[in-house]
Amino acid sequence: MDVLDGNRVRVRLGQRNAQFLDILANPRLKISHPRHLMEPRLDSGDMSVSPLDVGLVGTGPYRFLDYDPGSRIRVRRSDVYWEKDGDGNVLPYMDGIDFIIMPDPSAMDAAFRTGRLDGGARGQGHYLTVERKPGYVRDLGDEVFFGEMEGGTFRLAFNVLRPGPWQDPRVRRAISLWIDKESAIPAALGGFGWTAPSLGPDNPFKDKRFVNWPKFDLAPLETNRALARNLLAESGQANGFTMGHLCRASLAIQCEFLKAELAGLGIDLRLQIVDSAEWNRGRVNLDYDSQQGALSTSLVPEGTESVFGRYSNNPDSYAKHDDVEIERLYRLLRDALSRQQRIDIWRELERYLYVEQAYIVPIAEIIQVVPYRTYVKGIVVPPEDGHALTDFTAVWLDR
Repeated sequence: MDVLDGNRVRVRLGQRNAQFLDILANPRLKISHPRHLMEPRLDSGDMSVSPLDVGLVGTGPYRFLDYDPGSRIRVRRSDVYWEKDGDGNVLPYMDGIDFIIMPDPSAMDAAFRTGRLDGGARGQGHYLTVERKPGYVRDLGDEVFFGEMEGGTFRLAFNVLRPGPWQDPRVRRAISLWIDKESAIPAALGGFGWTAPSLGPDNPFKDKRFVNWPKFDLAPLETNRALARNLLAESGQANGFTMGHLCRASLAIQCEFLKAELAGLGIDLRLQIVDSAEWNRGRVNLDYDSQQGALSTSLVPEGTESVFGRYSNNPDSYAKHDDVEIERLYRLLRDALSRQQRIDIWRELERYLYVEQAYIVPIAEIIQVVPYRTYVKGIVVPPEDGHALTDFTAVWLDR
């Protein structure tokens, strides 16, 4: 990578990757800790330094104003922002945004419906559920609209680099067949979702041929569960076993669903519920038997290697494996010269990942629902991932 004149960067790849720019478009790829500010503090031994300690740096439409812990974060319009609208007007339109901190989603609901908030939060626990949404409709009618985004897949991922019965692919496959995936939508996902493969069907930027297959395990649940019991018996685990599970506290309801489901197969899923700090540490090491591979989205199949690939290449991969076959298939995917070749390789990769090896159990796709007042104009609701399009550059309030 070379820095060139004129605010340009040149990237030279060791191998060809036709989808490289699409992969870079992933909204989760951020530069959030400027090295020239953070490194001196870290070198001095201050390992608890945060971006707030050195001053936030960015190129967005708003500048950080202040942060009142437990209360609010305020940002204000940047006078040097670079972007203009189609008519040549300097962006952003609004003078600022106040982000009100409300850990309790019911408090958010009340504040929104009484006029304190213009929009709802994007974040786990705050997306609307089928129980909460009707209250908005009843109280506000045509004064509210709802943004819906594909939120990634609720998954169970195994650490096959850690000793245990789950190292046997028959055990992992049995667990996949046993879980009642349809029931996860009302029980664990707030009622909005569908059972789906990795790449959801609602994104207009995706080739639909990537998402119409695979359709795994379409037999009745009773049939799948009978096969699951047979596989567990073949593996010598007919009496079940205990397996640990790394669980982020904000996703406890999903973990509890998994525990209840696997109990019927004789598996005692020991939930290790942790805060965000331990979650961020634990998910990149080999200390836990299994974990959730929860929210991740990619516009192209090639972008999923960061979460499905080998642990030695990326410790943040959901399933902890070092399977060179998956690495080979992703290399073939990147090297493919035609759309049909990409589709064929992606289908082969999914079958290997989900069925033959069952490193990951895809359970159900999440739909994230966010309320906005109808006077909020210019809001762009991303087709997927609530982390995307959060700068609100062209948003304005018509009131």
